[in-house]
Order: sequence, then structure tokens, then C-alpha cells
Amino acid sequence: MVGKKHLTSLSKCLGFILLLIINVSLIGCTSENSQEMISIGISQIIENPVLDLAREGFTDALKEKGYEDGKNVKIDTQFAQGDIALTTTIAQNFVSQKKDIILAISTPSAQSAFQSTKEIPILFAAVTDPVSAGLIQNVDSPEGNITGTTDMVPIDKQFELAKTIFQNAKKVGVPYNTSEINSQVQVELAKEAAKLQGLEIVEIPVTNSSEIEPALSGKISEVDFLFLPSDNLIASSMSIITKVALDNNIGSIGVDEPMVKNGALACKGLDYYKLGYETGLMAVEIIEGKEIKDLPVFKPTDTELTINKDILDKLGISLPEDIINEAVIVGGED
Repeated sequence: MVGKKHLTSLSKCLGFILLLIINVSLIGCTSENSQEMISIGISQIIENPVLDLAREGFTDALKEKGYEDGKNVKIDTQFAQGDIALTTTIAQNFVSQKKDIILAISTPSAQSAFQSTKEIPILFAAVTDPVSAGLIQNVDSPEGNITGTTDMVPIDKQFELAKTIFQNAKKVGVPYNTSEINSQVQVELAKEAAKLQGLEIVEIPVTNSSEIEPALSGKISEVDFLFLPSDNLIASSMSIITKVALDNNIGSIGVDEPMVKNGALACKGLDYYKLGYETGLMAVEIIEGKEIKDLPVFKPTDTELTINKDILDKLGISLPEDIINEAVIVGGED
């Protein structure tokens, strides 16, 4: 017969063992949950409507595929406020934190990420020419740890549109940031497209936002309209560009809908939300085991005509009905 003292000892021993089992189970659950949490770092050169749309599309694609921030994905978004040196700091921090994936929105952000790691998968968005930027050699079969979506707008379409609107135009001004390789590439493409339309390019190079107004004011009298390339500095300075242009009764052809909403007259542009969404789908494929080499760079082909009615009215321009009917109209009461 077991004594009371032995029963008490046995009970304490069983209780300790049960507590130990519970603790081990909890530790196992915690470890399992932490392993399921995917860490994604987003590096964005600057906050502006175009890049913000790309980021929104990216996170929406993840969410729709079952990867939601705060549940099974942890997204860390960092902005460089237009400071290229800061993109390097952001990228290096992401590498030290051992992110599972890095999303780089803009060419400077992508270049900094690529220079900081050759192991962590990197996706880029809003990069116009990844080859010229030194990110990739083969867009159809990426050879390193980086791929993504390009926002190379068919510039010839912009100049065809411009010639339809500004039929008697001879010269076109192109403001651009000399420190962005994307912008330099687009200027060269613009020269080719302009030549086909019998137009001459007047370059308006700038290096920061404080130079835009004086640079534009100094050249605006020489041109018949402006072409605004896909350029982060230009996109972030639309209020300045629009004011100078309207003060001189000059219209601007942009490359995306946010530009038109912010003062450009028209564009045949890309949908940056869709670009971001496609990049998000790539992230899902990486999470689920696909390798970078099997993810070719996504190159959009569809464009959408957008016209700003307010700017159209202020410039006193009348467009043919077929163009108006084709367009998405922004601004005005419509």
C-alpha cells in the first residue's frame, strides 16, 4: 500500500512532467509560427503617386494569394526621400536583418540592393531599363538573384499622340534628372521618336528639384510642348512643371496617369498598380519555391490614353471626338 507521502511526491512529479510537456509544446508552436513568417523589405526611393501605386499593387497581390502583412508576412517599408546614398543604407540594413525577399522600387533602390547582396532574392519595380542599369543581362532568363517588372513606356506612342495634339509643333522640351540612368536612356529614345515625327529635342537637364523652375523658365520659350519621361524627380515636381508650363501656355505629354492627374495634358501610359501587382505575383512564386532564373522580367505592352480636361480647357485646345471617346478623362466636372 502506497503511503500518503509517496502519493504527494508522485503527484508533484507528474505535475512537473506535465508542465514540462506543455512548455515544450508551446516552444515548438512558437518556433513553427516564426518559421512561417516571411520577412519582406521594401526599399522605395521616394514617396510619389506613381511609386506608391506600384507598392500598393505589390502588397495587394500578396494578400490576394494568402500572404498578408502581420499574419504570415512581415513587410518593412523604408523610404529614401530621394537620397540615393540612403538607398544603400536601407539595402544593407535589409541584408543584415536577413530579409527573405527585397522589393526595390526605382532604379537607384534596385542598384543599391543588388550591390548589397547576391544571395537574397531581389525584385524590382519601376525600373525602366534593367540592362542599362547593370542589374541584369538576360531579361528572359535572369542569371543572378534579381528580376522584376520594367516600366519602359513605348515612347514612340507618346510622340505620335503629341503630334496629333500639337500639329504645328517643331521643338519639344525634355526635362530630366541627369543622375538617373533611366532618364538618360529615355532621352535617347525620345530623340529617335521625335525625329520620326519631324520634331527637335531641346534637353532640359536638372540634378535636383531646386533647379527645375529656373531650368524650365530658361528654355520654355524655345519649345512648343514638353515631354516628361518616367523620372522620379520629374514625377515629384509636377506642381512646379505645371505652373511654368501653364504660365507660358505650353502643354505637357507625360508617361503615366498620375502625371496627367497632376498637370500633364495627356499620355499613353502604363498602369503602375498593375506593374506592382505583377511584381507581387513574382514574390508569391519565389515564396513557393520558384527560382529567379525561371522568372523573366515582365514587360508590359498595353497603354491607356489619359487626358486632363482642366489642362485641355486652360490651353484652349480642342481634340477630335474619336480621341476624346478613346480616353480616360481626369480633371474637370467629368
